[in-house]
Amino acid sequence: PAIICAVLVTRERDFRQQMIAGNYMYPTETLKELQVVEDKVMSERPYLTFFSTIILFVSMVCVLKPFCNVLDIIGLPSSSCFLTVSFSAFVAAVTTSCLLMGLCWSCTRGVAACVLLGIGLAGDVLCPTGSPVLVVMWLLLAGAVYFLYFIYLPQQEEVPVWCQSIGPMKPSMDPLEWRRTLAPVPSP
Repeated sequence: PAIICAVLVTRERDFRQQMIAGNYMYPTETLKELQVVEDKVMSERPYLTFFSTIILFVSMVCVLKPFCNVLDIIGLPSSSCFLTVSFSAFVAAVTTSCLLMGLCWSCTRGVAACVLLGIGLAGDVLCPTGSPVLVVMWLLLAGAVYFLYFIYLPQQEEVPVWCQSIGPMKPSMDPLEWRRTLAPVPSP
């Protein structure tokens, strides 16, 4: 729900910016108050995305871990089974999160959604092959693409037109910021 709310807030902001640019609407104090409320809604998203990915990772480990016991029972070597299960769960959690975020953002940010969907689909195609080289290549390429598109390019003075922001994705490590994020949303 948080990412869907973020998509709707972003869509509303885009519409307001178009209205202001076309001189159909003028910035007022009410719009500034609405911006504060929307910023509060958007501030929760990085935490929820991060924690839901962790929960997905833990649940995938719990689902896949019994396969190690099966390998022990039938007498196959399973010394590195937990490492394999953990790594597979990590890749599955990241690719699933990217796919879900890409689907949600496809309504508002088409290029950003394509980048997220590309990362997720590439991981879903390359990682089940079992080839460590392909998995490491995917990790490096996916990390580089994510860094370039969502972190490096938005910070440039002249952001390319095709670089679409999906808002802040970095959770703060400041406990005071956590308290502000957990505080109730003021009504406009």
